[in-house]
Amino acid sequence: MAGLILSVAAPAVFATTPSPQAIDRTVARAMETFHAPGMAVSVVYDGKVYYSEGHGIAEVGKHAEITDQTLFQIASLSKAFTNAALALLVDDGKLEWDDPVIDHLPEFRMYDPWVTREFTVRDMVTHRSGLPLGAGDLLIFPQAETSREEVVHAMRYLKPSSSFRSEFDYDNLLYIVAGEVVSRVSGMEFEDFVERRLLFPLGMKDCRAALSRTARRAHKATPHLYREGKYETTLSLESNLTAATGGVNCSARSMAKWMNFLLNNGVASNGKQLLSQDRVAELFKPATLNTPRGYMTEHAGAFLSAYAQGWNVSTFYGQPIYAHSGGLWGMTSYIALMPEQGLAVFASNNAMSAAPLAVVNDVLDQFLTGTAQESGKDWIAILDKLVNSKRENAANAVAEAEAAKVEESSPSLPLEAYVGTYRDPWYGDIKVSKNEDGQLWFQSGRSKLLSGPLEHFQFNTFIARWEERSLNADAYVSFTLDPEGGVERIRMKAVSPATDFSFDFHDLELIRVAVLEEVE
Repeated sequence: MAGLILSVAAPAVFATTPSPQAIDRTVARAMETFHAPGMAVSVVYDGKVYYSEGHGIAEVGKHAEITDQTLFQIASLSKAFTNAALALLVDDGKLEWDDPVIDHLPEFRMYDPWVTREFTVRDMVTHRSGLPLGAGDLLIFPQAETSREEVVHAMRYLKPSSSFRSEFDYDNLLYIVAGEVVSRVSGMEFEDFVERRLLFPLGMKDCRAALSRTARRAHKATPHLYREGKYETTLSLESNLTAATGGVNCSARSMAKWMNFLLNNGVASNGKQLLSQDRVAELFKPATLNTPRGYMTEHAGAFLSAYAQGWNVSTFYGQPIYAHSGGLWGMTSYIALMPEQGLAVFASNNAMSAAPLAVVNDVLDQFLTGTAQESGKDWIAILDKLVNSKRENAANAVAEAEAAKVEESSPSLPLEAYVGTYRDPWYGDIKVSKNEDGQLWFQSGRSKLLSGPLEHFQFNTFIARWEERSLNADAYVSFTLDPEGGVERIRMKAVSPATDFSFDFHDLELIRVAVLEEVE
């Protein structure tokens, strides 16, 4: 499978295929189960668009309905486009996958100098850097004030958690670096390159490499959260900074063109070979092994899990499948390609939910087994149970920590002693102040959303209760004292195990600026 050339020349012939009405019913049930206001789905089979429809509404309180031309923020599905952009440069003879990154971006550094010298273009996009899950994501999330140059500079301070190329740990920042490589090698802004060399030639003319570049009058889905039994719109946390790691905005209709292009070995709908067959094959070549996910192993017999270049590689009922999920604040997407069947499915919704994954799996199942029910699999129920189980386990963990705390404990020092500026080498400064009510207050210098009161938990540990409650990311803030009894540093950790991994508070090493100045 490592060298598989995708093809729709002779797809599997299914005894039955799901009707549009059957797919409609699947989508409607998933939207209801997972609380999604709107959803768009496209299916490609045998070189044609088999299904392309919108469902629900673009924004609560308004009447605009979702269509297959509605633009969604597809988040990390964008990583496949970044890899395709790099592949175009390989075809151009300007780049090789195993080129050291420093050959194209001389200022790039990793924590270990040896890793810096050995770190290749392929390493950037295959999640085998040795960095922990989501390392440094606080530089870009939520709504952080960071430049791409600062991201590249910060990489040298992020400490590895495993040996280089030994383990899979999902990473976003290195895709921003990859975007800078595209820009440096091509001589074009990353967004311009993706649009002019990839999206527009494929006929995906409504799609853009970043939200800010979408047409003003374009019909766009609005991000939502489901809280306390109702939908509410929420902030769009996408920015130009994250274009290469999660910035593409696209419609279901255009995503069908993208899927057909990949299944057809890099040939666009106009018959032009836009990307060579060899480059397409490389995109799907497994590079980093991972542990198969439990529910996919149990329900679809997934015996392989690996990451290629912008794609997860696995099996679905024994058949090769290439897939990827995408999640931004208030939006989620999922895409899957089954090349031996000439089949691909894309789904996106304007909520943070498992609906796209459930729909894609269910539709694939209907093609492969006649109906999902014939296979004995109810993917909506399977994922609903999984989501609820994770939510329940997280709530129990928070409750257990609360029950185990020492109620009679108090801070070691007067609250004024904790006031100050604390600095992390890759993140920058945070400030702890005391407000008019005499309460400690946390404020990030990089993200306005990370602001809130510090509620005492136990001993010298407080909990930051962010003013923006939709973040669901309250964090323990633990102050460490020096041998003389003064406050020296802060360590942080998310309170709930369900907190999004991009809140990598645990990677921060915040040292009090006064202590740093004394050392200097």
